[in-house]
Amino acid sequence: MTRMQWWSALLVASLGVIGLDILTGLYIQFPIAFVVPVGLAAWHLGRAPGIGFAIVLVACRFAIASTLDSRSMPLWASATNAGIRILVLLGLSLLVAKVAEQQRALATRVQTLEGILPICSFCKKIRRPDGEWERIEAYITQRSTAQFSHGLCEACEHEHYGSA
Repeated sequence: MTRMQWWSALLVASLGVIGLDILTGLYIQFPIAFVVPVGLAAWHLGRAPGIGFAIVLVACRFAIASTLDSRSMPLWASATNAGIRILVLLGLSLLVAKVAEQQRALATRVQTLEGILPICSFCKKIRRPDGEWERIEAYITQRSTAQFSHGLCEACEHEHYGSA
């Protein structure tokens, strides 16, 4: 999904959470449902949008509690609930955004070679997708952060240069 599609989907999800909260009234609340848009916003859009969704959702819930539910719940209780929600959702947003950053950094840092490599059984060159043959060292160096240093194992030294 594109960034704009994520914004749209998260706005719809947030409106759904608020709508569900209004429909169910005072006695049945779904504060856990706030986690979904906040967590997804922090993961896909970043820290600031995650924090923004947390603040807006808690503000909407506080507005509902202080207007529609004001006869059943005192304002101090609504404010306390809002404070608890904002602390939890801000913490969640910061944590999810940090994990997403680390995951993206790791994904770009770790480059793996996958699949079956067509390799010459004699010279050990690898055939590229364009059909050209390339030394294995060059092929792997271009596709990873690995570097090569050359040496001579004892078996090859004995085979090519005789007994030492």
